[in-house]
Amino acid sequence: MGRNLISARGFSLIELMVAAAVLAALVAVAVPAYRGYVESAATGALVNGITTMAPFQEEVMLRAGAYASGTYNVAAGDTSLTTAIGWQPTGEGGTVFVVDASAGTSYRVTATDAQGRSVCRILPARAAC
Repeated sequence: MGRNLISARGFSLIELMVAAAVLAALVAVAVPAYRGYVESAATGALVNGITTMAPFQEEVMLRAGAYASGTYNVAAGDTSLTTAIGWQPTGEGGTVFVVDASAGTSYRVTATDAQGRSVCRILPARAAC
């Protein structure tokens, strides 16, 4: 009586290498795209923090005839911007806002987050610096 040989099951080394190469190619494309999305989201959060300040500055302009300058940096204990215009960012952990209103008809806001990303806008035109 003859014995039936049981055929081996599984993947060959070549098949595993091809699968690994395809996976590496997908990762090589996906990781830079993901980093780009994270960067644009962080920049958008900084711009959003800047634009929430505009109504407060406009109210100061109407009352006092000039925009206010100041800094919001909780880590350094400097909240002169909150004192000047009554504005305080929400959810901006570690973000520093610096406002320079020396131009008279506009003011420059620079926001820098904890990772060192920085965004600058000239308001009320909302133009990039």
